Amino acid sequence: MTTRPSPSLVAFCLAIATGLAPSGHAVAQDRAQATGTATASVVAPITVRQVESLRFGTVATGDTGGTLTLSPTNGATSVTGSLRSLCPSGSSCTANPGIFAVTGEAGRSYRIAAPAQALAGRTEGGGALTVSAITIATQSVPGPGPRGILDDAGSDRFKVGGTLEVAPGTAAGTYVAEMEMVVSYD
Repeated sequence: MTTRPSPSLVAFCLAIATGLAPSGHAVAQDRAQATGTATASVVAPITVRQVESLRFGTVATGDTGGTLTLSPTNGATSVTGSLRSLCPSGSSCTANPGIFAVTGEAGRSYRIAAPAQALAGRTEGGGALTVSAITIATQSVPGPGPRGILDDAGSDRFKVGGTLEVAPGTAAGTYVAEMEMVVSYD
């Protein structure tokens, strides 16, 4: 005589085989596994180099001193006080913005950090002038501002201007300031 298992015993065995307890609840697992991915993007390093120095030109001052402001966007100058330019237009001693070349990953945006001011020391010693209100204009973004976008070849340029402050009685000579420009990707 063959005996058949009861329907509840068959359901119980089937539930254990599929991971369900007889009451319909899931059986706890002691481990689980999944596969994930890791990604990275490598970009070309960003570089910057000076093409031309920022030049305020040759100036003379009277009793009150003054300032000479140079625009980075168009190279225009304006003076205050008794300061005046001694250079004829187009000569090698006229004021010109500094020019820097940037290279890196094509199409990436970048930003420039410039000092708020710099101290220009007299090369012969014994004097200093302040360069303040340092401003930047990139070739890729119209108007002044510290942000630019690298073109399809991965390059751009930016110009630097500012204000030269000349005190009354400043000693004649050549004054030089170092200004660190830091360029980084946005």
